[in-house]
Amino acid sequence: MSLRSKITTSFILIIVLTLSPLLFILQTRVKNLRMKELEYQTIQLIDSKANEIGSWLNQRISEIRIIHENPSTKNLDFYELKPYVTQLNKVLRNQYGNPYETFAIGGIDGQGWINDEMTIDVSSREYFRRAMATKSEYVISNPIVSKSDSKLIFIICYPIINESNKKIGFINGSINLEKFSKIAGNIDIYNGFTWIMNKNKDIYSIDAGELKKKYISSDGLNIIINNFQENKSGTASLKNLSDDDSTVFFSSIPYTEDWILCTLVENSMIHAQTNSITNFVILIGIILLIVAIFLAIIISSSIGKPLQVLKHNMIEVSKGNLHSYYEIENNDEVSVLGQVFNQMLNEIENLINQVFQVQSQKRNAELRALQSQINPHFLYNTLDTLQWKALEYNAFEVADMINSLSRFFRISLSAGKEFITISDEIEHVRNYLEIQKIRYKDKINYNINVDFSIEENLVPKLLIQPLVENSIYHGLKPRKQLGIIDINVFAKENCIFIEVMDNGLGIDKSHLAEISKNLHESIESDHYGLYNVNERLKLAFSEKYSITIESELQVGTTVLLKIPMIGEGFECLG
Repeated sequence: MSLRSKITTSFILIIVLTLSPLLFILQTRVKNLRMKELEYQTIQLIDSKANEIGSWLNQRISEIRIIHENPSTKNLDFYELKPYVTQLNKVLRNQYGNPYETFAIGGIDGQGWINDEMTIDVSSREYFRRAMATKSEYVISNPIVSKSDSKLIFIICYPIINESNKKIGFINGSINLEKFSKIAGNIDIYNGFTWIMNKNKDIYSIDAGELKKKYISSDGLNIIINNFQENKSGTASLKNLSDDDSTVFFSSIPYTEDWILCTLVENSMIHAQTNSITNFVILIGIILLIVAIFLAIIISSSIGKPLQVLKHNMIEVSKGNLHSYYEIENNDEVSVLGQVFNQMLNEIENLINQVFQVQSQKRNAELRALQSQINPHFLYNTLDTLQWKALEYNAFEVADMINSLSRFFRISLSAGKEFITISDEIEHVRNYLEIQKIRYKDKINYNINVDFSIEENLVPKLLIQPLVENSIYHGLKPRKQLGIIDINVFAKENCIFIEVMDNGLGIDKSHLAEISKNLHESIESDHYGLYNVNERLKLAFSEKYSITIESELQVGTTVLLKIPMIGEGFECLG
């Protein structure tokens, strides 16, 4: 699978794996929590409506209480009661929804007066008997048919108790069921249907036949009654007459014995908002998935294309084309890889050139070594002869100079060895300096300080003499005053330090920077001795050495060599 395909697939999987748990949680836990929250809110609303209906009913009962507290009522003085009740019927009939027989007052025998044209006999009525027999303040009847207009009503029967605390009669308040139907119809919860009934399934707000015909069966009503027996407020799950899963929210109505306010709601209506949110999230998820695929294609192309170009360049390099450079256009990670790739090509080319130079230098060194081994004893014998001849003619200075030169050559050749002891290296540079002192008379002087504990340690031969030669020819020779060269050799942290200082002309900053750059890049310059030492140390120790140059014009120059401490059997790392 290509990188582009992997990135595209990864984007899609990330979106899918992110949205799937969200949808699952939304569909399960969030939906359940939402359902519980809606159920709680709806029950609270039903309880509130039940309390509202109870409050309305309590107002009617309060009005009947006022009638009861009238002195003429407690004395059953119909002479005063008739105009009083007639006036109340006119004023309050709209509240009760029964314009013809809102109030009736009668004696303990059940004979009651409504108006001069209408009387009633409730002695055989169940609600009247209960009102006369119980200690309840009032009794509410089951729905009955009104004699005046044949409409369904219910009666609030309030016993009249005289000053002797005896029941002497009754007050009936007649309320039309259409009034309750209107109150219940104003309750709108998820387009549900609301009604009022008691635990005997007597319907107070609409015709029972209409309820059972359009909305709920008798079995469904029984489920509500059973749940009502356990909790006065709650829910009941059932199927409506259309066989749809539904929920009935019910609550007990205050100031009644067993009235229940019920609202039947289809579950689909309850879940409509949650389903809408779920569908919206699914739609957003699909849109995000499409956008993710589109972005994945674009992003994978922006990443994959540069990688393809870099891959092509690498293949070209593998075929030997070291000039197949990556064209850097951006500043991203791939561009950094391309930059490193280009640097690698440059370094490979430099390494090839360095290897070529090293091999060439190695061959030249081997040639010089062979040449230096051609009859060296002839050279030494000749120099000894010249020394004796100089002594015969009392040319002591010449003899000393020849002696130093002879010893200088002996250490320089060292029987072909590449490494000599520090003591021999110091002896070699001392002979060189003695010759130069004779040559330049009193213009040169030197000091040599060596840590005696490291005199037998090995170093590459001819390290110090080229540095001293540079000090003489580039630093001291151009000056007319006395030049001093200080040579210090010491050990520190398993390394040997060789320091050569002079008080010559010094080197300006730009030239010093150029010299350091040439040494780092192995470029030969006018300081050939320094270049030669650097290359030999690089061959011997690779990166485990250092050359530090410090200089100041008209003050002098200091060259510090740092090399590893080695012993017998050491082999070059280069």
